[in-house]
Amino acid sequence: MKFSVFASLALFLAGTVYAAHIPNFKAPRAPHHKRGGPSATISGPATTSNANSPAQTSSGATGAAFSSGIKRGLSFNDASLTEKFNSQQISWVYNWASSYEGTLPDGVVYIPMLWSDDDAHTATWTDDANKAIAAGAPYLLAFNEPDLSSQSNLTPQQAAAAYQKYMMPFAGKAKLVSPAITNGAAPMGEAWLDSFLAACTNCQIDAVAMHIYDSATNEAYYQNYISSLATKYGKPVWVTEFGATGSDSQVQSFLGSMVSFLDGLEGVAAYAWFMDTVGNLVNSDASLTSLGGTYVA
Repeated sequence: MKFSVFASLALFLAGTVYAAHIPNFKAPRAPHHKRGGPSATISGPATTSNANSPAQTSSGATGAAFSSGIKRGLSFNDASLTEKFNSQQISWVYNWASSYEGTLPDGVVYIPMLWSDDDAHTATWTDDANKAIAAGAPYLLAFNEPDLSSQSNLTPQQAAAAYQKYMMPFAGKAKLVSPAITNGAAPMGEAWLDSFLAACTNCQIDAVAMHIYDSATNEAYYQNYISSLATKYGKPVWVTEFGATGSDSQVQSFLGSMVSFLDGLEGVAAYAWFMDTVGNLVNSDASLTSLGGTYVA
């Protein structure tokens, strides 16, 4: 399936809001939440030019979270679909869960996420996070889109309490990344994160995570939004989901341009396109699609 069809269908099914994770129960483990579609389909100010976008700091990757200097990562549901990528192309992967099944490319680090504060996720979090750190994970990700009712759905105060309880025990053992916000308008997005930061006093928060979706023709909005977050919070930004709607050629051009922008923006430490799945970055045999080739070029 062509990516533009995939993305448009996913966005349509999500309506003007979001599509939920689909739990895949594997007793006795906590359910892994599989991504079924983009979570945020929120539009920014319409523009077709990036003339006012902030300049890149260099033509290569700078400010990367990983010693390889590679910011690019993968979001996945099925680990087998990562096999044709290599550590010269990506440095990290995640799957909206705290563990995974299968094999990942050599030299690529798995970063676990505590998806929410419910029992199904917190029950194995401590063990899973410790195992990931022992395997080389230098970062831990906090809650997925708590500003969205169809995702982890936490108030800033609830998230702060859960962060103190479940994330802070790992302070000093790993770097901790904030809950991943959507690009929604207040009280979502930045407004939610502002309230979370105010409530999470004495919290170690080493980076800020965010998701963004819009039209492939609205590149300036993406670039301004992402760089403004890095400036506002003074912390490295992890763009753990981004996607765009448009024709095949529009999305292809958008992704190539955004990869260059994200690699060159010092305020961005890591990023992952949504997502490593059949019809998007890979084919059914895990070989890279044309879009996948653009992503790692």
